[in-house]
Amino acid sequence: MTAVGVAPVIRGPIGVDGFWQPRRFAFWMLIFLLANGAFSVISLFYQGAQVVPIATFLGVIVWAAYTAVPLLFFHWLDLFQQHPPLGFVLAFAWGGLGAVYLAIPANTAIMSIISKTSGPDNEWTAAIAGPTTEELLKYLGVILLVLIARTQFRTILSVVAIGAVVGLGFQVVEDLDYTVNTAISMGSPNEVLPVGLMLLFRGIVSGLWSHALFTSISAFGLGWFLTRKHKPLAQRLLVAAGAYALAWLGHFFWNSPLLRTGNIFIDALTHGVPILLAGFLIWRLAGREEADYLTGLADTYVNEELITVDERRALRSLRYRRHLHKEAKQGYGKKAARLYRTLQRRQLHLVLQYGEHGAGGRAGQAAVEVQLARADFAAQSGVSEIVDR
Repeated sequence: MTAVGVAPVIRGPIGVDGFWQPRRFAFWMLIFLLANGAFSVISLFYQGAQVVPIATFLGVIVWAAYTAVPLLFFHWLDLFQQHPPLGFVLAFAWGGLGAVYLAIPANTAIMSIISKTSGPDNEWTAAIAGPTTEELLKYLGVILLVLIARTQFRTILSVVAIGAVVGLGFQVVEDLDYTVNTAISMGSPNEVLPVGLMLLFRGIVSGLWSHALFTSISAFGLGWFLTRKHKPLAQRLLVAAGAYALAWLGHFFWNSPLLRTGNIFIDALTHGVPILLAGFLIWRLAGREEADYLTGLADTYVNEELITVDERRALRSLRYRRHLHKEAKQGYGKKAARLYRTLQRRQLHLVLQYGEHGAGGRAGQAAVEVQLARADFAAQSGVSEIVDR
């Protein structure tokens, strides 16, 4: 039993869909909305560039560089092993193009309704409009990706990872939009200042507890729904709805005037830390289920020549994986540590190949890659494995 409910550790290999699925309606729905989103978002920033060209150009560079930081973090967590690159590209594109394109008129409509019913100065407008439209649209993107490549999503973490990248795409494009609009509204000849301010306030102060976290929380519920087919439908729907509600409430709380002091840094902590804690719990639960899944696959398919006892333990724990990497670095140098990290990633890839395709040709090729990586590490270090000391 895991912390997220009883689930079969090993789900038999059934083959895995790719994300290129031109015979599926969901694929063309996604492409259509992405094309419209690309035209809309590019037009939006083109108009901004006519007014504040330096701020727009600099903003694109700054937010592109900013995006690299969480992407490197995801790579460090080995999240990109979950799906082919196209899946993550489509996820980011949906967040930054499709969801943003649809959210702009939807937010405007809800804000207009609130303004007409309760006055233009209602301080709860952003708290109601933002989560209502944005969380739904990001979530629909995750659902579209699941419909396109149904069997890609075999664990909760595989859905959570896609959700995080959808949220990240939305987050950085929204931040760029705020940057351009701030530069226009300030009307200052100094177009660099608004870029720096938005990077500080939206990127650094509030970046940790923003859309990437919200969407990963809601995606957790969808992942639970997809992977717990042995559970009653009502229970699966309840968990999915509960996770979505938690993401909505987190976004609502972040946008709301509750507990506001007027100090942006204090407000960021009082509003952001509870959201971050909820997100940490969600990711921890997803990680535990993933650990059970990976070790179950390794024990079923992989011999100890390919993945040793200590290395199997590392499959369960990112911390222990880093610990073995540190041991390699301290004992045998930086180059050996890099080679050992390559070995670890190839072992993870091998296990996932067994889970996706069984003991077929792909897993056989992945096993050869593990053997080659171990040989490279042994040639550099003089040992074939790292034994915990």
